[in-house]
Amino acid sequence: MAVILGILQGITEWLPISSSGHLAIIQHYSGEEPPILYDIILHLGSLVVILYIMRQEVVEIIGAIPTTFKNLRDKVELEDNDRIVMMIIIASVPTALLGLFFEGEIINKFYDEMYLVGLCLIFTGAIMWSCKNYNSSMHTNDFSYKNTFYVGLIQGLSILPGISRSGTTIALSKILGLDRMRAARFSFLLFIPAILGATLLKFGEAERTLDEVGRSSLILGFCFSIISSFLSIKLLLRLIEKQQFHYFSPYCFFVGFFLIFETLI
Repeated sequence: MAVILGILQGITEWLPISSSGHLAIIQHYSGEEPPILYDIILHLGSLVVILYIMRQEVVEIIGAIPTTFKNLRDKVELEDNDRIVMMIIIASVPTALLGLFFEGEIINKFYDEMYLVGLCLIFTGAIMWSCKNYNSSMHTNDFSYKNTFYVGLIQGLSILPGISRSGTTIALSKILGLDRMRAARFSFLLFIPAILGATLLKFGEAERTLDEVGRSSLILGFCFSIISSFLSIKLLLRLIEKQQFHYFSPYCFFVGFFLIFETLI
């Protein structure tokens, strides 16, 4: 199961079909429910890959943090990496607040009622399909902070199983005018603080997770998450570049309607 979940996490985290939704489906029909931190450790495998792929941008953005706050203090207009730092901060606020709000009973409800996961997958498919005709060349310097906040809101909603974080953030960024490749890379950057924050919140469960799942299962899941994440990110970028991002919408619609009909009819 560790290998299956690791591969599934790596593929579904970056391909816009919802990693949490598919993990919920697997857990629901298999009857196995790994602790929450196990899911986060699989996400950390994806994080390792994105840090590697975007290592140069990440280093530049970290280096820009001091100048960002200096320019804010001096009321200097932010540009390039300084602006991206501010965009990440603005988007991370609604993400964190929604993550805290949905945590607990609301999330557990989705794992019990598969039709809710189905509805969220349909939402994901709809927003991805809606973005297919948007092909702007807007630079991040021209992307408003208000739009950044909206992207953070929809990333916060992706805590609900079935709403794809990568799918909805990239699609909404495109709809709001951001260049498609910049939208993808901005989505990748937003993933970093989101998963780090989730890891810190659940860090206290680490010892219990090791006892329940076992060290070897965690290591296997983590390693296979890294491998499958690397391959799926490469595929995703190729599809976005070829304007084929919305090709995943029919899959989300099919699985979503299947879950609704299977559980309610």
